[in-house]
Amino acid sequence: MAYRWIILIFGMLAYTTSYFARSNFQGIAKFVSADFGLDKGAIGLLGSVFLYSYALSQLPWGVASDRWGSRRAVGIGVFLTGATLWGFANSTSFNQLLFWRAANGIAAAAVYVVMAGALARWFSPKERGFGQSVFAAVGATAGEGTANLVVPYLAVNVASGWRQSTEILAAIIAAVAIACVAFLRSAPAGQQATERKPFDWKLGKSVQLWCFILVYSGSIISIRILPPWLPIYAADIYLSKGMPLERAVIAAGVLSTLYLAGRVVGVPLIGFMSDRLLARGISRNSLAIGFLLLTAVLFQLMPLGIRSTIVLGAIAFVMGISINMYPLVTTAVSETFGSQRTSSVMGFLNTFAQFSGASALLVSGYLGIALSSAPGNALAEYRGIWLVGIVGCVITAFGGIGLSLWERPREARVRVAGLGES
Repeated sequence: MAYRWIILIFGMLAYTTSYFARSNFQGIAKFVSADFGLDKGAIGLLGSVFLYSYALSQLPWGVASDRWGSRRAVGIGVFLTGATLWGFANSTSFNQLLFWRAANGIAAAAVYVVMAGALARWFSPKERGFGQSVFAAVGATAGEGTANLVVPYLAVNVASGWRQSTEILAAIIAAVAIACVAFLRSAPAGQQATERKPFDWKLGKSVQLWCFILVYSGSIISIRILPPWLPIYAADIYLSKGMPLERAVIAAGVLSTLYLAGRVVGVPLIGFMSDRLLARGISRNSLAIGFLLLTAVLFQLMPLGIRSTIVLGAIAFVMGISINMYPLVTTAVSETFGSQRTSSVMGFLNTFAQFSGASALLVSGYLGIALSSAPGNALAEYRGIWLVGIVGCVITAFGGIGLSLWERPREARVRVAGLGES
């Protein structure tokens, strides 16, 4: 089973390509908008079309993985991610940009739910939380960092613009696909790698599954709200203090890296702790709910950053940990429904979660303007944006708690009925 670390490494590499595809447009948005003359509405549409196609593709990729094996699904998905990025780089019209962005979302959806199943088979329950958390935290951070730092740098200093820099990354991603096919394995030798009937629609009646959906959705809503708005919020704070635009953007980018640091350091640590706490009766889902409630408090504290960017940096660091606890839910899903069905069940779950996150992001900007107490004051508009995060976390956390409490008496009744029949 020592090969599980090879599986983890190449799983993280694959997830890097998926998260890069998701975040790629953020780093080059200024260049693309200048090239095509896009307004903010068009830029927002390019972002949302990826997220909605990504959401719709979760279940098909999950079922394909459990039916035919995660190795094949990841290889195809990563290769298509590179191919669709290449198409995006060679677009000549806005409609073509939309098409390739949607296609990119379909391809990038292959990795997370597929690798969730593979890791569930390769890692034992004693280290499964750690494995899933390292996979998600490191892969996501590497992908987002590549999109926000590497591609813009290549576009300005190495390549001849955003098109060529994107083509370079697309070629690298195609090479990663070949490496994944060569090194990934769907399951350890002697263990079942596929499932003849991956997803039973009767699972839709499972109260426990809907509890997982709610808690997971809370994390995704937070992820869709904080990372996109944090650098803009920080830049507006620096601008309000009289800092020039260029320096404000750079300073905001540096502050935003504290969020990434929190994720890459804290999430694996909490995953490791969850493996130990499970033996003491503290479920992974309960831990995830606790972090959702902490996230709601942190969203409430975000306005403190207006007075102190040091405080904002500290909040961003803790947020990097608290909003990225979704691997705990993934691990709980694999332990509840079995490793052979993890990918397909996660595909069903993630469809709802990704739609929730995309919708929250869509609403946040409009609500920020609508609830602004000082029209024209950019900082006042964030009150509504953070409110979306607060409401999303509170509703999903208490919804998860409610379903958990509802499920326990039912499980007890089932056990009693079973004893009576015996």
